[in-house]
Amino acid sequence: DGESRHTVGFSVETTCYLSLDYFADEHPFDDFVVHEAAHVFHNTKRRVAGLPETRRRQWLLPIEFTKRETFAYACEAYSRIRERAARLAERRVLLDKLKALPPPPDDRVDPEEYFAVLHEAVIRCNGWKAILEHCSPKRSL
Repeated sequence: DGESRHTVGFSVETTCYLSLDYFADEHPFDDFVVHEAAHVFHNTKRRVAGLPETRRRQWLLPIEFTKRETFAYACEAYSRIRERAARLAERRVLLDKLKALPPPPDDRVDPEEYFAVLHEAVIRCNGWKAILEHCSPKRSL
């Protein structure tokens, strides 16, 4: 089918697979290794990593099911931004460049939400935490 031709990686539990096509990609914000590694965090139970597990804390990271792709794409883009820019002003310039490109080619990702979470990540000291907070299940009081 049309979608499988564009698949360059996927992960199953703690294992990630990448196509050789990944290494031919020239998009400046793509990093499928980070993308697939991000999926490991919601695919892997804590006990597999030797961590304590409770009924409410089973997974390495608590990623909302509907936010899994947003999480992975945001981690991917943020890693490339951090790799290329140490200062806030530089990160903002790169985010603007990313916003000028098409959003992730995935119907499960809301482009507006994706760019909003990346904006929050770019301006915070710990952008990774911003991504996690956005994509974690909301706690009810």
